[in-house]
Amino acid sequence: MKKIIILFFLTAIISCSDSNNKVVFLGDSITENATSIKGDTLTFANGSIFVPKYTGFISRIKEKVSEDIELIGKGIGGDKVSDLLTRYRNDVIQLNPDIVFIYIGINDVWHKYDFGTGSDIDLYEKGLRQIIGDIKNIGAEVILCTPTVIGENKGEFTLVNQFKDIETMQIMNSDLDAYSDIIRKLSSEFNTELIDLRKIFMNYISENNPNNDPSGITTYDGVHLNDQGNKLIADEMLRFIN
Repeated sequence: MKKIIILFFLTAIISCSDSNNKVVFLGDSITENATSIKGDTLTFANGSIFVPKYTGFISRIKEKVSEDIELIGKGIGGDKVSDLLTRYRNDVIQLNPDIVFIYIGINDVWHKYDFGTGSDIDLYEKGLRQIIGDIKNIGAEVILCTPTVIGENKGEFTLVNQFKDIETMQIMNSDLDAYSDIIRKLSSEFNTELIDLRKIFMNYISENNPNNDPSGITTYDGVHLNDQGNKLIADEMLRFIN
């Protein structure tokens, strides 16, 4: 009888260790909003933006996975890699997660041109290298995501209520491609899984934006995800969550 009981507990322990019970999503406002189900109007000093109803990608994932899997959103609006460096130990490592999705880079590029507070590409790589290494050292699986889009066409438009000319848009998109290459390189070096959201979103937009609209295909303002954008990400992330 004792042998049977011991065998039962050993089996339970092994079963728990094989499951991905705690999943952390580390990122910026896109991740912060991923737990939302909402539609609203956001008001700024120089106007407002209507946000159509959407279900965030973490909320979508939660609908599809087992109840014993804990999904923890650790996104903060405006964050860049430098901000993640100040909080990843508390927000990720202390939680001892099984899986960590890292999705960062939009503000590192965008804020360079709006506020002068973005991240140079060398600092972006250096910061991510530290974060990835430390998270892997605790035994968590790291899944890297390339940044998505800043604008959904090749022309000038109002991005999150601020006008952007064609030249600025071209520079930002060129930077996004370069920063995405850094993510791909780090994924290879650290042997992590990769979700190439940059490629996925650009392909989807090219096939579903016949009118060359600046937003409304995967985002509601050129950056933040609408329902379709959230669905694209949820579908990709679900492949890695048991």
